[in-house]
Amino acid sequence: MMGGLFALFGLVVPLGIIVGIGFLIAKAMSGKDKDADDEGAGVHIRRLFVYLLMLAMLLLAGLGVVGLIDAVWPSSGVIVDNSAAAARSIAFVLVGLPVYAGLWWYTLRQFADDPREERSLGWAFYLVVALVGSLVATMALVGAILSSLVDGDTPDRTVTINAVVWAGVWLAHWVVSRRHPTLRGEQTHLLLGSVAGLGWTFAGLIATVGAVLSTIYDRLFLTSIAGGGVDDLLRPAMVLVVGIPVWWWYWIRHQRNGQRSVLWLMYTLLLGVMGGLVTAISGAGVALFTVIIWFIGDIGTSAANHFDALAVPVASVAIGVGGWLYHAHVVGQRDETTRVEVDRVYSYLVAAAGLLVAASGIATLIASVLIAASTRGSVATDTGDAVAVALTLLLIGAPLWWRYWSTIQRFRRIDLADELGSVTRRIYIVALFGVAAIVAVISLIVIVFIVVEDALEGVVGADTIEASAVAVALLVTAGATFWYHLAVFREDRSDMEALVAESPPAAPDVARPLTQRGELEQTLDELTRTGTHRFVVAVDADGYEVEPLDD
Repeated sequence: MMGGLFALFGLVVPLGIIVGIGFLIAKAMSGKDKDADDEGAGVHIRRLFVYLLMLAMLLLAGLGVVGLIDAVWPSSGVIVDNSAAAARSIAFVLVGLPVYAGLWWYTLRQFADDPREERSLGWAFYLVVALVGSLVATMALVGAILSSLVDGDTPDRTVTINAVVWAGVWLAHWVVSRRHPTLRGEQTHLLLGSVAGLGWTFAGLIATVGAVLSTIYDRLFLTSIAGGGVDDLLRPAMVLVVGIPVWWWYWIRHQRNGQRSVLWLMYTLLLGVMGGLVTAISGAGVALFTVIIWFIGDIGTSAANHFDALAVPVASVAIGVGGWLYHAHVVGQRDETTRVEVDRVYSYLVAAAGLLVAASGIATLIASVLIAASTRGSVATDTGDAVAVALTLLLIGAPLWWRYWSTIQRFRRIDLADELGSVTRRIYIVALFGVAAIVAVISLIVIVFIVVEDALEGVVGADTIEASAVAVALLVTAGATFWYHLAVFREDRSDMEALVAESPPAAPDVARPLTQRGELEQTLDELTRTGTHRFVVAVDADGYEVEPLDD
């Protein structure tokens, strides 16, 4: 346990130093800060090392307290049996606690003397690392304790002491974060805590539902049951018991209705929506492959044993779809009823995921056909598995891509200007161009290399087709993807040029700064003729100034 925490410490500190140095270099290269109260590089260096040292002393003090409690525990025998460990713990406490207390007192003084300290990057970094690190450690330790209880064992004393200590560290820093909030890191640590809770909850739900389905299936279709006790259901549920409260506290309680910043959208779209979608696609792929391979493959087992593996994939589909729909609903909760950029990001992400899966299926199917046509004997027996994989990917990816791409194109017809002007659409098309072009070029190089090599050796034949089958499949798939989206790109460009040509010319700037008073009536008439009916007239000693207002 201590070795693992030291390893974590060894990763966090160098990473913090690298991030801090990079920040300082960026500050130095950017010249003067945009803020008027720029504090200079010296202040940032001071904060970097103070807060890194605080994190180091926090870890040492926590490890020392755990080791000291474990050593003085009645009947532990640590002091007698392992005096080195006891001495190390005492050293950590005697050094770590006073140094940390001194640094904390110094930080409080800085808060009182300079309000900018709470807004600093160093304070945000310290709070985020301390809160998220202690949270994840506590979740893992509590999960280990609950698993021991399910197994009927007495929880390990050291694990229990660690859980109590690091839970106390998290609680103390949570209270501190309420009293001395950091504007830069507040949402960061709340969303990272939401990520931890969501990950635990997803894993616990899939494992628990999968165990329930597996137990039901075994009792219905299998005559011999291995295990099948209550422990098999409770053990995965312990992960859920840890994850749900954390996710509720961080996400439901504090961030679901929070500011929709870039980080918030990254959590909901990339982790919530895409994470749920990937989970559902993965589960559906395994389940569909299991069904298809039963009909076209060489199984060699009974149906009851073969389909017993469906429990976890089915659970993954159910939980993944639930997470996907929930986070999509959260993203869609807003006052506006029109399509905004968040909707486009969501639609294009899902369409891209479906396209990637479908393209993988097409490439696998082409490669399987080429290999089957070129091989003889035992190699052809694997064709059934490959075709099953290809059909699985196609049956999942193609409908998903078509559903969201048709929605995108429908909105393109409804509001052409907004859809064509979307940054998300341009990124989607350009990214597909880039990926398809790279795949096509690399595949072409591989094909030419294989053909030329075999030609020089005089062995061009079935083996050449087999060796280049995957490259040919990727080239054909990437080429088709590139060609289709090139047509979309050309259509977008043509329609955008037409829109620009049809747009009325912009009204000239008819403002008359400090025009003589005798020309005021003429200026107002000119404004009215050009369609500007709302304006402000400012009069001073030398004349007047006309400022048109946007409608």
